[in-house]
Amino acid sequence: MTTTIRRATLTELDTLVPLFDAYRRFYGQPGDLARARDFLQQRLKHGESTILLARLDDAPAGFAQLYPMFSSVRTARLWILNDLYVDEAARRRGVARALLETAERFARESDAAGLVLETARDNLAARALYTAAGWHEQATQWYGLAFDSDADSESLFVYGTLQDAQVQRRLFGRTLAGSPDALPGYRLDWLEVRDPAAVAASGIVRHPIIHATGADSDRVPGQCLRLSAAELAHADAYEGDDYRRVQVTLASGARAWVYAAPSLASA
Repeated sequence: MTTTIRRATLTELDTLVPLFDAYRRFYGQPGDLARARDFLQQRLKHGESTILLARLDDAPAGFAQLYPMFSSVRTARLWILNDLYVDEAARRRGVARALLETAERFARESDAAGLVLETARDNLAARALYTAAGWHEQATQWYGLAFDSDADSESLFVYGTLQDAQVQRRLFGRTLAGSPDALPGYRLDWLEVRDPAAVAASGIVRHPIIHATGADSDRVPGQCLRLSAAELAHADAYEGDDYRRVQVTLASGARAWVYAAPSLASA
């Protein structure tokens, strides 16, 4: 199979939009083709980003989006490789590596001093890809200050597979921040027969489930996670009909959602 990569223009917007929407959904955002189109159209129309479109045997396979920035210390241009996505059907065929190499050539040809990107420390697959392509992990750490409203975020108490970082990355595309907590008045049991889709997502056959006892001596340890409404919907689909999502009061006094036996009512 042949991989070709070219700099995208507005004429290829229809090709880019589904890929960009899939990229956003991978990171837990709700699908929104109109929003994806508007965002990409503005970036391309005003020359605010450079998008490299990859095709595998002429079929759209992935993209990389680079944003320009400058280094005052080095008095030079830099490029942020902000987005890199390969369609699921085109993965493990060298498309991501080809996009990285094309991004490097583009940056060199623009007389830039280099490329930078950011990825999570626990994203081992991505880190392996970048280092294999010649990228170096820096000792410095980026910091962020987000201005997004927290109104749409949700609290979810988890005590089973949703505590696992690998499961979180499969479902949400990222590792969620959590704080230790406990759920009093409940006991932990085991769900012996599980939805096959959830088994496939977690890689675990035997899953825990909680039941209310009302006894002060019963307590289920776990973590309280913060996640978006869209991510909570992903968790609902993952738990399926085996569990019911209800609100509870944790040992810390915080209110949170939890997945429990279907017979439980809100507490």
